Amino acid sequence: MGLAVMTLEGFDLVAFGATTPLLLDYRPWHLSVALVGLLGSLTPIGMLVGSLLVGQFTDRFGRRRTTLISIGAVSAGMFACAVAPVPSQFGAGRFVVGLGVGAIYPAMGPLIFELAPAGRKNLFSGIVQCGTAVGGSFAALVANTVLTGHSFHLEYLVGGIAGLLLLPVAFAWLPESTEYHRAVGASAPVPDRRGVWLVLKPPYLGTTAMFCAMAALSFLLIFGVNTWLPQLMQTADYPLQDSQTFLILLNLGATVGGLAMSLLADRAGSRGPITACFLLGAVAIVTMSTRLPLLALYAIVIVGGCGAVGVQGLINVYISRSYPVTARASAVGVALGVGRIGAIAGPTLGGWILAAGLQPRWNFILFAVPAVLGATLTLAAGGRTPRNQGRPAPSPRAKEPTAGHPQ
Repeated sequence: MGLAVMTLEGFDLVAFGATTPLLLDYRPWHLSVALVGLLGSLTPIGMLVGSLLVGQFTDRFGRRRTTLISIGAVSAGMFACAVAPVPSQFGAGRFVVGLGVGAIYPAMGPLIFELAPAGRKNLFSGIVQCGTAVGGSFAALVANTVLTGHSFHLEYLVGGIAGLLLLPVAFAWLPESTEYHRAVGASAPVPDRRGVWLVLKPPYLGTTAMFCAMAALSFLLIFGVNTWLPQLMQTADYPLQDSQTFLILLNLGATVGGLAMSLLADRAGSRGPITACFLLGAVAIVTMSTRLPLLALYAIVIVGGCGAVGVQGLINVYISRSYPVTARASAVGVALGVGRIGAIAGPTLGGWILAAGLQPRWNFILFAVPAVLGATLTLAAGGRTPRNQGRPAPSPRAKEPTAGHPQ
C-alpha cells in the first residue's frame, strides 16, 4: 500500500518535468523558460508548507489519517492542472499538489519505518521509496506515448484519476503504526518531549540543522534534474523523444540503485551510502555532457538516477532513526520542509542556467555542484555529539540503532 501511495507522489512530481517542453511550446500561453521555471517552483513551495505543517499533526493524530487527507489534496491539485485555462490556475493546481505531496512522506515515512522489522528498515523504506521513481518513470512514459501535439493536459488528468482511485483503496488497506499507538497510549508525553518541541531544541537542534541542509541539496538535485533533464539533453542536440527516454532511465536508476544502497545502509549505516550517492550523481551528471554512444549514455543516466534521485530515501531513514517515535514525523517534516528550499531553487536555478545561453557542458557542470556539496556535508556531519541527561543525543555520523530510537 505504501508503494502505491509513493507511486502516485512520483507521478505527480515528475509530470511537470515530463511536460516542460510541451508547456514551452503551448502557443495559447506563450510561456518563457524563466516563467516555466517559476511554475515548476510552485510545487516545492507547497511541499515546504505541507511538510512544515503536517509533522506536528501526524505525531499528534496519527500517520494513517494524515496520509489519506494528503492523497485527496494531491488528486484535487492534478485535476485543477488538467482543466486549467490560464497559467495562474495551472500554478495554483501545482501548489495544491505540493501541499499534498509535502504532507505524504512525513506521515508515510515514519509509518513504514515503524512497521518494518529491525535490521531491514532501510530496505523496507527503500522499497516504498521506489514508488517515487516508478511513478516518475510512468509519468515520463505517459508523456512519451500518450501526449500528442502541444497539449499537456492529459498528463495531469491521468494523475488526478489515479489519486481518486487510490483513496478508497488506501482507506481500506492502509494500517496505523502499532509502535505509534503504543507510544501515545502508554503515557501522555509532556509538550517538550513531543513533536517540534523536541526537534528544535538541544540536543537535537544541531542534528536537525544538518539534516535540513542535506535534504535541501538532495531536493535541489531531484527537482532540478527531473524538471530540466529533457531540456538539458535537447541543448546537447538530442531529439525530444530521446530526451524523455533519459527521464525514464533516470528514475529507473533511482529504483534499482536505491534498493541496492538500502541493503548496504542496513549493513554499514547510512553515512557512507549517502556520500556515495551524492558523488555518483555528480560524476554522472557531468558525464552526460560528453558525446558517448547512446547505450553508454543510457547507462550513465541510470547511474545518475541512483545517485541524484536515490539519495533522498536514505536520508529519510537516517532522519527517522535519529528521533523518538513521538517526534519522528515532526523531525522528518521539519527536515523535508526546510529542505524544500532546495526543491524551490532547483527548477528556478535550472531555468536561469538554461536562459543564460551557456555552452551545454557548463549547464551540466553547474547542475552537479549541489551533489558535490551534499557529499562534502555528509562527510563532515556529526562531528559533535551533544548530550541530554547524561546520554549522547543522536548524531548523523553515528551508527543508527536498530530499534529506531536515539541512543
